Amino acid sequence: MSILLESLCKIATVLEHTAEMLGSKDSVDDQFMEMIDDLVVMSEKDSELAEGLKWIDLQSQRNGLTFYEMAMIILRKHMVERRAKEWLREKISQ
Repeated sequence: MSILLESLCKIATVLEHTAEMLGSKDSVDDQFMEMIDDLVVMSEKDSELAEGLKWIDLQSQRNGLTFYEMAMIILRKHMVERRAKEWLREKISQ
């Protein structure tokens, strides 16, 4: 399970520059799909990334979503959790 979480974090790190896009878009667009496709290509040389993408694919099938929609949901959740942790750290340090 920890390998899976690390893989998802790796995916989120690669796409971190899309954080604002993920927060403001309601649907998957071509630019997002291209970035995910690039990750799939990168996963050919990175087994942990490949495992994470396989897990996303399995979850998308279980939830009746496209692979891209599931990837966006997971990344949005990651960004929300990261922002919440940052907010909490700021509150504690004050």
